[in-house]
Amino acid sequence: MADEKNGPLGRLEVIEFDQFDTSFAVDPADEGNARRRYMTLLAEPASPGGTSRHTSYAEVLHVRNTEDEYFALKRLRPVPADQDALNRRGREAALFEEYRNMLAVSQLQGFPRVYGYGVTHEGDPGILMEWVQGRNLLEARREGLLAQREDGGVEATTVAAVGLSVLQALASTTCLEGTFVHRDLSPRNLMVRVPEGHHGTLDPSALECCVIDLGSALYMRPDEATFTATMDVWRSATPEYAPPEMLAISDRSYMRARRSPKIDVYALCSVLYELYCGHTPYRLCDRPTEDPLKIKTAESPEPLSARQPEEQPLVDAIMSGIAADQDARPDALALFGQLARWQRQATGRSVELRDGLTPAHVVGTRLWTERPTPTPAAPASQAPDSATGTAPARRRSMSRRGFLIGAGCVAVAAAGGAITYNALRPRAFGEKSWTEISDLASKIAAASSRKAALALAAKAGLATKGGSIRTDLTKEITLSDGTSATVQVVDFWHDDVSGGKAGMTFAFTQPVAKRNMSGTRMASGGWEQCQMRSWLNDEFFSRLPKDLSKHIKAASKLTNNAGATKVASSVTATSDKLWLFSVEELGGNRSAAALGKDFMYVAEVIGAEGTQYLLWSDQDVSTDAMSNTATRRKWNGKRCYWWTRSPSPDCSEADNQTWFNRVGPNGDVFD
Repeated sequence: MADEKNGPLGRLEVIEFDQFDTSFAVDPADEGNARRRYMTLLAEPASPGGTSRHTSYAEVLHVRNTEDEYFALKRLRPVPADQDALNRRGREAALFEEYRNMLAVSQLQGFPRVYGYGVTHEGDPGILMEWVQGRNLLEARREGLLAQREDGGVEATTVAAVGLSVLQALASTTCLEGTFVHRDLSPRNLMVRVPEGHHGTLDPSALECCVIDLGSALYMRPDEATFTATMDVWRSATPEYAPPEMLAISDRSYMRARRSPKIDVYALCSVLYELYCGHTPYRLCDRPTEDPLKIKTAESPEPLSARQPEEQPLVDAIMSGIAADQDARPDALALFGQLARWQRQATGRSVELRDGLTPAHVVGTRLWTERPTPTPAAPASQAPDSATGTAPARRRSMSRRGFLIGAGCVAVAAAGGAITYNALRPRAFGEKSWTEISDLASKIAAASSRKAALALAAKAGLATKGGSIRTDLTKEITLSDGTSATVQVVDFWHDDVSGGKAGMTFAFTQPVAKRNMSGTRMASGGWEQCQMRSWLNDEFFSRLPKDLSKHIKAASKLTNNAGATKVASSVTATSDKLWLFSVEELGGNRSAAALGKDFMYVAEVIGAEGTQYLLWSDQDVSTDAMSNTATRRKWNGKRCYWWTRSPSPDCSEADNQTWFNRVGPNGDVFD
């Protein structure tokens, strides 16, 4: 039943469900509690000044249950056209399709949680979901929640923060089995979360967005066809922000394009464009009699001018998404990377792309940021002006510099000898002698294949049966200068040595020295020519304990030894007993698409520098991630940058000197 009551809370509508299916399993013993929680709700009557929201075919009510828990109820209400039973059934099917799409993303960051679907006593279907406390972008801008400039546009850092937060939500959908596309992103469908009682401008670094109204969305697994996809129908997208493929309603040649996530990239960039300058790319509202599809396919968007020179990369990123050709647009991950790099350069804050699932205590898409550790920075190939010198400021978005080196790697394999049963007795790895460990390494090195080597490692208790490396394979050592350090096994049967494979490869778990890659400017060249390599394999090697160093074998390491290059043939081998990791060895393959078409060669060159070590792959370290816990390191108690041996092909070319890549304080292996 539905009724209205008067009381201390004012006029409330009582909404009762005759049927309600929760979005999650309910223990039969708990059905009574679930019924009380969801099947009787109180709502403020819809009014222009109330908390209700309206879509083109339903109303969204702010409701609470008898336990004072608040929700949003999206309810399909009768309209005159429902006298046609077919029209009514179509609207009901569309609402259920929206519910189905919401279920797919309910546990992802940046989307409302959904609790269930039901039919009221009056026969009106509805979706019960999280009430998003906040304002949509139109309201947030009007109410001064977004920092604005005198010219009417929103501050650049806030524009970027909005984009990054929404892209976090879009990127999180890549963990789903199927493809998800919202297909109607607009300022009305993007909410900015506002804390209860907040007044004034929101801090861009704490800004959270939530993507709502999935009435036009598509979620399609590879092995199924949904109502929306099969019939190629959807609610009309908002023309000001929609790409051409969503405006070609009667043209079925666009059917495949209407299923691409790049639809959302176009719409989001159109929204960011409007935030930045105060109007949409095509100003369609000023051309009401013209066909939006023809405008967006025959004309280019109005150029977006950067208000400040340093904002040009942000403007370029926004414009890259407003391309009529779908293939010319970046995907969500690539656009996130562009905006994050600009935001980091503009504010000094690193923005992390978090895992897709929303923790129980987190909602929205807050992008937690950390100010970078104040670590001295200098060009890899240039001596600092003093012991704590800094490098000249550079504006390249892919600039990667650092001052602290990472730990050199140690490949351990004995020249001969058989493993003994005594070496396999249950004993902590760190308690074994280096001779015992070398015997283990020799046995693994003699395996006929990597699969066989991992099986031997598992038999010795060093790896799991599934082939993952144990993370506690560490051993303490003391250098000749008295420095204490810890080394750890990072892989088995990985590195090539004279006569075969190294049974084990070790790495220091924390930085062991503070040095430049070269004491003088390197006009060209790479790891092979740099002073860091010679220092590690000579002076530093002599500091290792003798019972360790006598078992170390030189390994063949692949590196770009040209510096500035655009071809993978510049990658050549060196023979090293100690080395720094390459970017590829830490994070695996770098996505060429994430670098943009002008820098795809960077991924090709860096990708030729070896293969990822097992310890890092087991912990999901990725070159595409802006934060990797497993590769974070500290120097003097603070997170620090640490060197890789990989020269930056593009930055080296731009500066006519060799620049080496580094790992960032957040573990970003492509910093």
